[in-house]
Amino acid sequence: MTDNRFRRLRAVLRNAVTWGAAWAAAGGGLVFAVRLFDPSPAIVSLPERLGMALLSGVAWGVRFGLAGAVIGTVFAAVIRLNYRGRRLADISPARFALLGAVVGGVGVPLYLQTMNVLTGGRPIPWHLVTDDAVWATVFGAAAAAGSILLARRADARTRSADPARLGRADDPAALPAAGPEDATLSQRARSAQS
Repeated sequence: MTDNRFRRLRAVLRNAVTWGAAWAAAGGGLVFAVRLFDPSPAIVSLPERLGMALLSGVAWGVRFGLAGAVIGTVFAAVIRLNYRGRRLADISPARFALLGAVVGGVGVPLYLQTMNVLTGGRPIPWHLVTDDAVWATVFGAAAAAGSILLARRADARTRSADPARLGRADDPAALPAAGPEDATLSQRARSAQS
């Protein structure tokens, strides 16, 4: 039972890390591009423009990554409740992406409000928070579609693996002997010296 709990926890953690990384890369990349091509009028040199764009992209990438990790965790919980016991082949990527869009579009404004209140601030006016919902909806849909497609690919790879070959790998005596090209560097050095 505890092994099953750890598997579930590990799956949620993987999803949070995957979503966090995807959101960080996408958000940081977008901010970098915007800052690079629409710089401040005070920035005149190209190296300064590149540096400021890179700094902005990294800073906003971290922010997007944190939000993506939180929303990825919420998404994993929603998926756990809605798709329990279903095979990956039975899940529609379009419906999965739609669910990711809803979780992202609703979750990010709530996340931003919650973090602002928890850090001692007052609630942000909703019109300032809901404009982030548009990006969160797009990012949520893309991350959900990417998640299901990656999971299907991994599932197809494990299903296509030869079970007899996998079983032999568990028994060291059944493995083929190492040839000269499979020998370690120290083994090759010893055989060259003899």
